[in-house]
Amino acid sequence: MKYFILFAICILFSSITAYSQESLDYESKVADLGEIQMEYMDFGGDGPVLIWVQDFHNYFEGPYKDPRYYSFFKELSTEYRVLAPLRCGYGKSTERKWGYDVATQSMDLLHFMDALKIDKAVLYGRVPGNQEMTWIAEYHPERLSGLIYIGNPTLIVECSRPEIIEYVENWCVYTPDFSDKEKMRRIVLSRALWRPNFISDSLKRIDVPSIRFIHPKRNSTNQNLEMFKSGIVEELSKESIPGKEEEQRYFQDLLQDSIRYEKLHKSLIECNPSGAIEEGMKRAFGKNLITIWDENEVFFETGLEAYLQWELKNILAFKSKIKQ
Repeated sequence: MKYFILFAICILFSSITAYSQESLDYESKVADLGEIQMEYMDFGGDGPVLIWVQDFHNYFEGPYKDPRYYSFFKELSTEYRVLAPLRCGYGKSTERKWGYDVATQSMDLLHFMDALKIDKAVLYGRVPGNQEMTWIAEYHPERLSGLIYIGNPTLIVECSRPEIIEYVENWCVYTPDFSDKEKMRRIVLSRALWRPNFISDSLKRIDVPSIRFIHPKRNSTNQNLEMFKSGIVEELSKESIPGKEEEQRYFQDLLQDSIRYEKLHKSLIECNPSGAIEEGMKRAFGKNLITIWDENEVFFETGLEAYLQWELKNILAFKSKIKQ
């Protein structure tokens, strides 16, 4: 369906292919964190702990299930102990109506580490997982032995202008993760106005070894502007999806109202945080930050498997840099 292209932009290498054969690369377990239960996939390994910080999707069941990630995590376990916890509301993790903001989700991860008696870990993830990674790096760097960023931290809403918030409110429910669109809206918008401290605090320094994978042509942290320019508005205005008639009308009305359309476009440009985040990452992490450029556009030229192998090589090499 056409509306899936929305997530190809937001999420670099998500897959919606369903697989019927269960993988034996991991064991599903549940950690008791006191207030909540958290399901996690244990891929084994005896090295430093590496925790995958989940994005908006569950790659272990449902429409985004994809065993190609399982073999990738299993290969990582040759050098790391690899764990993949699921956020509240996903899988067997506790369902709740609150606590989807970045700070609470970050504390969930720290409590997960406490429950498993993990003192320090390498965190690995992309948006929105790299928001939690940054929060923990700024508030609890002592719990980190390293960070692996897929792109820079991305803001869900670039600024608090009503037209941008309304835009995000409407596109975010098109994910097929949950039949309850209000649940997905709550999960996305709870973290909408998060900002890394290093943007406003020029003295902020983060003493954590880190690498980030950057794509030269796709290095914008303004995902909403990228979606806008790519024709997503037009696509969503044409999609008739049961239960999302109200959102479709929003996009239809937006296209028909040129003044409103241009106001949104102008706001997305004026609120673009990409420069501030790039500058802040370099300043805050300093010599701790290694940037790996995807000069050959590996993912877009050769596909997911080749991209994951490219990542794997660099992540395994990064082990020598982390704090033991």
